[in-house]
Amino acid sequence: MTASLRLQPVRTEHDWTALHAIRRAVLFVPGRPLGHVSYDEDHADDRAPGNQPYVLYDDERGIGTTRLDSRGGDVGVVRLVAILTELQGQGYGRSLQALIDQQAHVNGWHTLYVNAIRTAEGYYTRTGWERHEWDAAELEGISASCVQMRKQL
Repeated sequence: MTASLRLQPVRTEHDWTALHAIRRAVLFVPGRPLGHVSYDEDHADDRAPGNQPYVLYDDERGIGTTRLDSRGGDVGVVRLVAILTELQGQGYGRSLQALIDQQAHVNGWHTLYVNAIRTAEGYYTRTGWERHEWDAAELEGISASCVQMRKQL
């Protein structure tokens, strides 16, 4: 892992290309919890007011993604977290989480929520999250089998 990691808001075509490639390679593949879902590069949630997709770059290589959605006030929701499969287990996820926390502070958020896939619950617990039901209506569609969690910053 290098010291050149940065969490870049998606703004350019290069950023969008990196974001979609990582999501397709990690999240929306057969055998993964979202593997049965057809990935939509033009999904309205990525461009909705208050929502900001990000790419985690190591130098100029896109290696991870997330999207931070404002829930109003001092609350945000972390969505679609991914690190390239070949880089998992090397600390990049923890680095991404630290950068997410920094961005949440910039946004004025004191509480973060996530719908975590069950296989990622351990990662979230190790990075300061706890189980917390925050919106049962969120547990539909692609999030139906998720565990709801909260992180107080």
